[in-house]
Amino acid sequence: MAEHTGDPVGTQPMVIAIDGPAGAGKSTVTRGVAECLGILYLDTGAMYRAATVGLLDSGVALDDAEAVAAWVADRRIDFDAAGRVRLDGRDVADRIRTATVTAEIWRVANNPSCREHLVALQQAIIADRDAALEGRDATTVICPHAPLKIYLDASPEERARRRLRDWSEDEQRPDLEQVTAAIARRDELDTQRAVGALRVADDAVRIATDGLAPDAVIARILAYAVERRPLLLEKVVTDQLTVGRSRQQGYVRVAEGSVNDPPAPWQLGLTNPSPDRLPESTTELARNLGGRQAGVLLQGRAIVVLAGAGERPEAPTALPMLPQSWYVIEPGVWHAVVQIPGTICAWAEASGISEERQAITAHQAGIMQQYFTVYLRDYLQAEGQRPL
Repeated sequence: MAEHTGDPVGTQPMVIAIDGPAGAGKSTVTRGVAECLGILYLDTGAMYRAATVGLLDSGVALDDAEAVAAWVADRRIDFDAAGRVRLDGRDVADRIRTATVTAEIWRVANNPSCREHLVALQQAIIADRDAALEGRDATTVICPHAPLKIYLDASPEERARRRLRDWSEDEQRPDLEQVTAAIARRDELDTQRAVGALRVADDAVRIATDGLAPDAVIARILAYAVERRPLLLEKVVTDQLTVGRSRQQGYVRVAEGSVNDPPAPWQLGLTNPSPDRLPESTTELARNLGGRQAGVLLQGRAIVVLAGAGERPEAPTALPMLPQSWYVIEPGVWHAVVQIPGTICAWAEASGISEERQAITAHQAGIMQQYFTVYLRDYLQAEGQRPL
């Protein structure tokens, strides 16, 4: 795992800023990242679209840039508790994706005064809060100091296919070639705009999303976020995993017992990277029934993969085991512990527990690979596996 940067203990807000060209999947992915982490989601593009909806209704002369700017400057644009965009308190979310709004949004987006007003609103919304936000200038203008900046990209053909899947049934559907050409033209315009031009921040992580499911892209971004904030994912999996940390040198509290617990002997052991625990050959998830299992990293690097406690494994979440920390896996949770060569973990578990196993699906393996691509990229490169 790369050297941690940013604010690992969480004293500053964790802001994940995501930008990229139209159709790269910014909205879906950013919303998913925010939902996974339980943080604010901000769709900055929806604010420009909401302003455009109101502008088209207002009767303001669209060719009068000063009149457009003056009208937008008086608008209050925000989101309700469900994340639906509002214009002056009125829900306009159902109107912002129409072709008409898309064709006219440039009147707001290319107007420097409009952008200045909307950027100020956006910065006020996320001030002093953990947030995931997306937009054409999320990493360069709105949050130039975000701890994590992501630039999502995809080929024009891939973005055109996505756009057609979401095309309104009420509007005439163009063919793939037409949409691809329109997207290529928009890319050229977006990168050459005098105001709010699309560009890649120097410290942004670039992710090509062609062929990747949204939850695989989300997993990759979560892994990069953990690099910058190692404890970030622990709060997400508290129903599956308890993490105990040293209170003092040489002492780690694992879990507290209860006088009502039935007496049960525990067994202790060590694990090293057997073939079924290596990143490239882990093919099953297991769950223990009848007791907890607790492990600690002694040397090397290990990843805990968790996939819920249902009858079948869910989409996996993966987090690295950190030194001087015990990881207590709750009963019934689907999991795998992935280790690179040279890694040793110590484990303790109730001697009476039983184990059930399920094969990892191709979809689950794809998500896991995204985490490994970040957490274990130097190992994968050394093994001749080019990170995705």
